[in-house]
Amino acid sequence: MVFQLDISNNQLCGLNEDGRGTYTAEGITAIANALRVNGALTVTNLLGNQLDAESAKMLAEVAKQKGISLCGIQRDQTTADFRGKGLKPPDAILLGSDLSQAVVTGALTALDLTFNYLKDEGVSAVCEAIQSNKETKLASLNFKNTGIGPVGANAVAAMVAVTGALTECDLVGNYMGEEGKASIRNAVQGKDGFKLHL
Repeated sequence: MVFQLDISNNQLCGLNEDGRGTYTAEGITAIANALRVNGALTVTNLLGNQLDAESAKMLAEVAKQKGISLCGIQRDQTTADFRGKGLKPPDAILLGSDLSQAVVTGALTALDLTFNYLKDEGVSAVCEAIQSNKETKLASLNFKNTGIGPVGANAVAAMVAVTGALTECDLVGNYMGEEGKASIRNAVQGKDGFKLHL
């Protein structure tokens, strides 16, 4: 039996009078503590809560210790479609936690992050997580229109160079520049049949 909790898009941060987010550290800490002590929970979804990076990192650390998905990914799920979900760099930290754990995303073969606001910081977090998971089966990765610049392009290049299962990567609609695109092209040289979309 899978025990899961979906608290995505619940505004775990409030808004100041000026419209800026204020993060309720007590609430995030309470969630982290609940994840620590709950032995049955294997899947939760915390995406879209406008967390700050520090809160996302705290939750990711707990999730890695307990083998919990923070993005609603089931352990036997082969495809994860996050197209147009408004994900931002802190959401990518949560996703990175999932992707770094073979116990959480061991069956995942396709990931679609099209039309999100991940930018270099978020794309780098995702790529580093995939790169660190030596058991990943991820074959298809879609980063179309996610705000990737030259720094993110370098992270993508480093990841595709060492991820043996990966056979397709879509990066259309980003701002990597010719140098960033060249680094990714160089990274896939020698990978026969690799489908690279720039």
